[in-house]
Amino acid sequence: MRSSTKTKAPNHQDAFLSVDIGGTNVTCGLVNRRGDVLAMDIFPIAQAGSGSEQIIQTIIQRLKALWASSKLGAPLAVAIGAPGWIKPKEGLVVNAPNLKGWENIPITEMISQGLGLPARLENDSNLYALGEWLAGAGRGCDNQIVVTLGTGVGAGLILNGKLWNGSFTSAAEIGHIPLGPSNTVKCGCGRVGCLETVASARGIARMAREWLEAGQETIFKGSLQELDAQVMKELAERGDPMSLHVFKQAGLALGQILAGVFNLLSLERAVLGGGASGAFAFIKAALVEYLEPRLVTATIDQIQIVKSSLGIQAPLVGGAGHLSAEGF
Repeated sequence: MRSSTKTKAPNHQDAFLSVDIGGTNVTCGLVNRRGDVLAMDIFPIAQAGSGSEQIIQTIIQRLKALWASSKLGAPLAVAIGAPGWIKPKEGLVVNAPNLKGWENIPITEMISQGLGLPARLENDSNLYALGEWLAGAGRGCDNQIVVTLGTGVGAGLILNGKLWNGSFTSAAEIGHIPLGPSNTVKCGCGRVGCLETVASARGIARMAREWLEAGQETIFKGSLQELDAQVMKELAERGDPMSLHVFKQAGLALGQILAGVFNLLSLERAVLGGGASGAFAFIKAALVEYLEPRLVTATIDQIQIVKSSLGIQAPLVGGAGHLSAEGF
C-alpha cells in the first residue's frame, strides 16, 4: 500500500478496523496493511438509533462483532471516516449537516474507549479519496480530486501525492460551494444554493419529485418513495425524459464547480464515487459538456473523468492507509 509518508513493510497479518459513517449507511471493515478488505459489515444508519451516542455505540458493537468473527489477532488501531466538518487532531465532528444533532461530537475518544484501541479521525470523503489513490481509480495520479455523490456531495484532494487537509476543519468541501443566485434551494448545511442541492443523491431525488409534481413527461409509473439513484439510472437507460433531464442538471452543476477547481489547481483527474455515481455515464456527459469550453490550464483531452473502482470499500482501504501512514 502506497502512502504519503513512510510506512512499515506490508504484512497481511497486520489488520486495522475502519468505519465509514455516511448520511444513509455505515460501513465497517477489517482491512490489512496491503489494503485487502478481509471482512465488511454494512447497516442503515437509521437502524442504529436517532442520536449520535446511540449511533456511535452501535458502531462500536458492530466493529467488535466484525473483529470477533475474524481469526486474526487484535487490530492495531481503528480509522474513523466521518461526514461534515471535522477536527482530526481534536477527534471532533464539528458539524455533520446530513446527520441530525451531530455537532461537536468527540467521536475519536468515544470509539477508542469503546474498543480499547487507538483511533484516528478523518473526513469520510478524504478517506475515500485516499483509498482510490492508493488502490483504485486514482492510482498513478498525484494531482486529483475524488468526488463522492452520496446523501451529500463530498470531495478529497490529492495534491503532489499527499492528501490535502487545509488549515482548519475539512478541506475540499465542494458540495457547499454555491451555484449562483438562480439556485434558491436550501441545503442541509443551512445555506442556500449549494452544489449538494443538485448533484447529491438527495438532490437528484428532489429534482425528480419536482418533475413528477409538475406533471411532465416520464415513463416512471411508481410512487415518489421508490425514486432513488438506482431507479433513476435504470429509467435513464430506457430513455426516460425525467431521468435524463435530472442527471444532465446534476452533471452541469458538478461541471460548473469542477471547472473552477481544475483551473485553480491544474489537476489531472477527477474520480467520481458514491451512490449517485451509478449513473456515471449520464452525469459525465453533461459534466464534460460544461467543462470543455471553460478549461484554461489544460484541454479536455488532457484530463480524465473516471468512475471509482473501489466503491464502498474505498474509505475502508483509505482508513487503513491513513493508519499505516500514522505509524501503526
